[in-house]
Amino acid sequence: MLREFLPEDVEQFVAYQTDPAFTIFHHQDELGDAHAQRVFQLFLDWQQSSPRYNYQFAISPLDDGSKLIGSCGIRTDGCVQGEAVFGVELARPYWGRYRYPQEISEALISWAFDELKLSAVIADTAFENTAVARLAESAGFVRTHAGDKQWWHLDRSAWIARGARQAG
Repeated sequence: MLREFLPEDVEQFVAYQTDPAFTIFHHQDELGDAHAQRVFQLFLDWQQSSPRYNYQFAISPLDDGSKLIGSCGIRTDGCVQGEAVFGVELARPYWGRYRYPQEISEALISWAFDELKLSAVIADTAFENTAVARLAESAGFVRTHAGDKQWWHLDRSAWIARGARQAG
């Protein structure tokens, strides 16, 4: 289930954000409780923005809406008109299990194209994070370039064509 963050999610958010295995691909300035709490507050602040440019949703299992197992987002602020940055993160116990990343990605990307009327979504991955690279490719993203990270691009037309192929 994708839902808005609630203030009471902060403890679970900080816990998974500061798990040493979770932070393996993070930069030094993205570590620690204080950083995780600032990011969490930013997500709450985005909910109050009008107009709203950034959406970061809590991920919970369908059978327990109070349990936080990750987050995902679409962020249009700072992007070219009609584009947004896409991202999904799961707490370490949910890595590689349950088809969560695929289901979450499909739901969020569909929502972004349908509700926000985006023309494309972009994403970045650490070079070493091959699991996320596979997820990007399976969703139809195409690697566009690399710098300190790999960058990916998914056009609305490619997403629609992918859905038609899967349906047919």
